[in-house]
Amino acid sequence: MTRTSFIKLIKILATSIVVLLIIAFAVWRSLNYARGPHITIEQPTNGSEITTSYITIIGRVERSTNLLINDSAINIDEKGNFTDDIVIFPGVNIITVTARDQFGRSTEDQLTLVGKDRSIGTEKSNLSNTGATSEKSVGNNIASSTTP
Repeated sequence: MTRTSFIKLIKILATSIVVLLIIAFAVWRSLNYARGPHITIEQPTNGSEITTSYITIIGRVERSTNLLINDSAINIDEKGNFTDDIVIFPGVNIITVTARDQFGRSTEDQLTLVGKDRSIGTEKSNLSNTGATSEKSVGNNIASSTTP
C-alpha cells in the first residue's frame, strides 16, 4: 500500500466515523419525539384517602403540548410542571390526566382517590322559601326532616 492510498483510506474512515456519529446523534435526539408524551403524578399517590373537599394535583409532563385533567385544560410551565385543584366527593373519585404531543399522540393516566365522608359528626341546615330542611348526622345515623 502506498502512502497516498493510505492517506486516502484514513480520510474515508474519518469521514465515515463523523457521518455515523452525526446519524447516531440525530437518532438519539429523535427517540424522545418517537416515544410520545409521558405523565408523572407526584402528589397525591394513587389510592389515597382524602379527608378534605379538594386536593391539589401536582405532577410533571414530558414531550407534551396539551394537558387535560378530567377534560379541562391545564397550564404547563416551561419545565413541564403542572398543578391543579380538584374537588373531591365522598366515595371513589377517578381523576383522568391526558397529555398530547405536537404530533397528536396522547397518553392517559388515571388516579383513583377515595374521599372520606366529611358529614359524620356535623350538623347543617338549609332554609328556603318553599320549606325548611334540616339534617343532623351522628355517627352513621342520619335524621332528616322537611317542613312545608
